[in-house]
Amino acid sequence: MTKFSPILRKPGEVIRSEDWNRMQEEIRSDFTELESRLEELRDYVDNMEESLTLLNMDSVIGKSYKLDEVLSGETSSYDASIVGLLTRQWLLLKGAKGEICKFSIVAHLESIDYWSGAENGDKKTLEVVFNYIDGTNSVVSGLFVHDRAKLRPKGTQTPYLEYLLSPNEFVWYRYRVVNPSPEKEVLSVSFKNILGECTPRIGNVIHYRCKITPSKTVR
Repeated sequence: MTKFSPILRKPGEVIRSEDWNRMQEEIRSDFTELESRLEELRDYVDNMEESLTLLNMDSVIGKSYKLDEVLSGETSSYDASIVGLLTRQWLLLKGAKGEICKFSIVAHLESIDYWSGAENGDKKTLEVVFNYIDGTNSVVSGLFVHDRAKLRPKGTQTPYLEYLLSPNEFVWYRYRVVNPSPEKEVLSVSFKNILGECTPRIGNVIHYRCKITPSKTVR
């Protein structure tokens, strides 16, 4: 901001027009810069987000299993009861298609992060459904899930954000899916398997991001 230089006069003295004009220009320049900074601050506040982590998620449908449990049709587990924050996994048994699990998340949110990995993976096998409180829903289909048996490199098809390795180096991948209608309040989120030859699993930890409204920032 331009440093303002006051012009001091004694009572009865006349200010020169060039001094008066210069002073007005400095004031106008300062106000213009202040308005610009205020606009930047408004944009920053309007785009502020917070991230929340939900642990030990439970589902109203489906069945969960321990991480160290060898399931029907599979030959290996994650060889640990806890991997990172994950303690349970939701999945359909080998060859099954349909809804894996449904988590209640009542919030206005921009996106969710979920943990997954698939037996016979590396396929577009997952569908995520955002169920809104007004009774409508949005479907995000054809989501890629990497194979869990060995760490895969990040790709362009639904690249994972990070990963966790179990003691036997089986992998959990963290993925992000964007809510197609962030203006609507989400009631629940469903995960579905759409390929019978692939067995994706969903971990019992969900992260979601939501915008911070100006009212939340007031103390």
